[in-house]
Amino acid sequence: MLVAAAVLAALGLFAGCAVGPSQRPPVATVNSDEPATEAPAEPAPEAPPPALPPLTPSNPALDFTDCTGPTLAGLGGRAALGGRDVRTGCATVPVGGGFASGSASAAEVDVTRVTIGPAPAGPTVPIAVLGDPGRRTGTEAAVRLAAQGPADLLAGRTLYGIDVRGSSGTAVDCITPTTRAALDDADPTAADPAALGPLSAAAGSAAKTCSQLLEDSVTDFSTATDADDLEAVRQALGAPRLNAIGLGGGAATLAAWAQSHTGAQGRLVLDALPDPTAVDPARSDARAAAARSALDAFATQCVAAGNCPLGPDPRGAVTDLVTRLRAAPLPASPTATGPVPGRTVTAGTLVTVLVDRLADPESWPALESALATARAGDPAGILGLAEAREGTGPDDAGYDLGLVQTCNDDPARQTVDQVGAAVRRAAAGDPVFGGWFAQRALECSSWPVPTSAPAPLAGTPTPSLLLGTASDPAVPLSESQRVAAGMQGSVLVSWLGAGHGAYPATPCISGVVDDFLVGGTIPREETVCPP
Repeated sequence: MLVAAAVLAALGLFAGCAVGPSQRPPVATVNSDEPATEAPAEPAPEAPPPALPPLTPSNPALDFTDCTGPTLAGLGGRAALGGRDVRTGCATVPVGGGFASGSASAAEVDVTRVTIGPAPAGPTVPIAVLGDPGRRTGTEAAVRLAAQGPADLLAGRTLYGIDVRGSSGTAVDCITPTTRAALDDADPTAADPAALGPLSAAAGSAAKTCSQLLEDSVTDFSTATDADDLEAVRQALGAPRLNAIGLGGGAATLAAWAQSHTGAQGRLVLDALPDPTAVDPARSDARAAAARSALDAFATQCVAAGNCPLGPDPRGAVTDLVTRLRAAPLPASPTATGPVPGRTVTAGTLVTVLVDRLADPESWPALESALATARAGDPAGILGLAEAREGTGPDDAGYDLGLVQTCNDDPARQTVDQVGAAVRRAAAGDPVFGGWFAQRALECSSWPVPTSAPAPLAGTPTPSLLLGTASDPAVPLSESQRVAAGMQGSVLVSWLGAGHGAYPATPCISGVVDDFLVGGTIPREETVCPP
């Protein structure tokens, strides 16, 4: 992956993993013109870092049914996943309310066993994999890791994709296609109350329909509930200590669970862990800056690959297209079919697709093509990417779940006037991303306010490995750095790449995670991996 030249210039070029400057104390010297004084005593050596818990094999108390065919088909088939002999087994774990979440409703969590070849007959070390609600299920994350990650990760170990409640099987489906489109198509520079009206109305409609359809369970979809559910899954897996990898919201679930179950924590890898106490405008400003950096990386890669369909200046082409669509949206073909007939591609549609796809570098070729055809007057590519983001169903992470969980976790509620002021300020400095990120606060304005404010993550006695990515529009590196600074015993490894999540993007990152998760080696502070 490539990142902006400015980042590389600031941090230097790396041949492999690197670490920050030495923190050794200054060396004492003696002035020959003055009486010698006794040198200060050498400081006591620092205590060695706590050892990571051992990897303990176990046999899950679950009845797995082979589901390889439908699981791989939903992800594009075996060939699209790299050709490895990935096999899956599906099971469910009953879960209910818990003390942390205050939920009383019962539900089920889907657990997918992922192996290369037939599942081992005897005990293996379980490694749970949690995806990011609204973006990627735990099942998809586990399958992709088995298909594309380090081969030795599965030697004597088994991956288990954990799908949080509402993300698969009985996926949350409470927002109409028309409302989803209205949320995504809103003008990203709209700032006055009248111009923000469509976005505000769509947000209110989403809150109303979800409250009606989900009834008393509407507040159950949250990080606190997922952390309670995870404990039930750990027990079903028969794991004395849970070893796990989590991305984004999945990392937040792992961190919250670990703080309440320190005796059951194993080796945790928290990739793109968001700061639960982050607030606007600092949060939206940081995410907009990361999106700009990701767009720079996208543009650089497009040109470097040769024959870039966006020309020699892809960033300028994108900015120009946003401006053109703001003045004149592109209507879909009269014969086009889709969940929202007659939908047009607006500047809001384009920026929403950009933010979504810049977080997934594997989809950049499709994004290049969609942008190029839109510049030529054909909106079909952008519209297809927007509809893919908004889709729901048993194989989707869930647009609706992402919004529901975001609003259940975030206690901030802003008025239209407050959001409008933030949009004017942010869009003045960044007409592509600034206003769009500032407007996100309006999506939760009609949602029930959580009963308690999120607390900072304090960490646990067992060290956790945190990963942060330089150009991640979902969880910027600055957010990863801030949350890592407050977590006891945690170590942050930074990747100078682009996209949402670092693992297993490069050999450097994969090596660090492999050493930690399998070898039990804690990396040095300030370790940095190149793009």
